[in-house]
Amino acid sequence: MILDRRTTAIVVDSTSDLPPDLAVDPNITIVPLTVYFGEEAFLDWVQLKPAEFFQRLAAAPQLPKTSQPPVGEFVQVFRRLREQYARVYSIHLSSKFSGTYESARIAALEVDGVTVIDSRYATGGLALLIDRLVERLESGTPQEEFDAYIARYLKEATFLFIPNTLDYLHKGGRIGRASHLIGTMLSIKPVLTIEDGLVSVHKKARGVRQALNVMRECLLERTLPWRDTYVGLTHSLNEPLLEQVKEMVLDAPDRIVHLRGTSVVGSVIGTYIGPGAVGVGFIQE
Repeated sequence: MILDRRTTAIVVDSTSDLPPDLAVDPNITIVPLTVYFGEEAFLDWVQLKPAEFFQRLAAAPQLPKTSQPPVGEFVQVFRRLREQYARVYSIHLSSKFSGTYESARIAALEVDGVTVIDSRYATGGLALLIDRLVERLESGTPQEEFDAYIARYLKEATFLFIPNTLDYLHKGGRIGRASHLIGTMLSIKPVLTIEDGLVSVHKKARGVRQALNVMRECLLERTLPWRDTYVGLTHSLNEPLLEQVKEMVLDAPDRIVHLRGTSVVGSVIGTYIGPGAVGVGFIQE
């Protein structure tokens, strides 16, 4: 079967933080997670955009809570899409971060023609995968090749990010106390990654400049010269540092860099990485 815009729909959750062009793509449906500030509930990206979220976060006495979409919402989305499309791919943030993948998996048991995938990433790491899949729908791709590309992406893609502070990751239980204390006490700026669906320390650096150099070294180590390298950028409202990351990527020697969309971190992922973070995801093809 050929997967293209006529036959195939993609479902993602709001933690994909899709760039604007992908967020309105006709073949993509976004299912939002929910963020709670006390008793107030907000749908991620629907009722709460990044600028307002980070203002609220700065003033909040406690870290907000987040929750996955209910199974029933996925069932409704899948049934509606299957009326129009032969295949639905439902692709979600790491199952080790959230129960969203599990909700979608259970929903898919009630609707045939739906493939549910644990991306093992979130935010820009997931957004870049969706970008690459939409390009394949645009040109038309045999289902076997489409599935093989997803498997390769999950194995070979890299997503790195530099948080402004480790406090939010620590409070949200996404990074251990030891790593938090090291970063706080020694003024170390760690470069973090998502591996096997979990946040881990790629390498520790002293200061932002050294952290950017670590990102650059990783890009060069994990890519080959004169190959097409697809790159997506991510930030949580830190345009100045984002520009430095962009310059670093475009200056990578002997790489054919294709800069894709930029993800702005939404309220769910922002709860855990906080304001001021920057990230870069990449894969060679």
